Amino acid sequence: MSASDATGESEGRKAATCATRDTSQYRLVASIMKDNYDHPTADEIYLLARREVGNISKGTVYRNLNRLVGEGKVARLPMPFGPDHYDCVTERHTHFLCHDCNRVFDTGLPYDHTLDGDLPGMPGFKVGWHRLILVGQCPACAERSEN
Repeated sequence: MSASDATGESEGRKAATCATRDTSQYRLVASIMKDNYDHPTADEIYLLARREVGNISKGTVYRNLNRLVGEGKVARLPMPFGPDHYDCVTERHTHFLCHDCNRVFDTGLPYDHTLDGDLPGMPGFKVGWHRLILVGQCPACAERSEN
């Protein structure tokens, strides 16, 4: 056994290499998210991936989503209720969450940089960035509830 094997260094290098390999599963999850403005959940991404590769596991989808988030290629959107959603737009912007269907929409409202920095009325607090999620009812759900 070599000295590096005894310390686990070679295994660490192997794990690091595997973690950053451009696998077909990684490329599949990345392609599902590329230009995907529907803000899907991980389960929705998993179902889309299964259409392409029937034996892909949820764990593989989650791992590759986490990698894409870590690389800054996809944004994770934690929601006030329900599962996280994922966004192909990584620049800060506002979202609307429908409390009926749990779909997420881009609002078109610009990011308000005036909310960053010193927090009025709270001396010593500094806002680095913020996330605005408007919660309500989307037009499709509003129409269904009227009928």
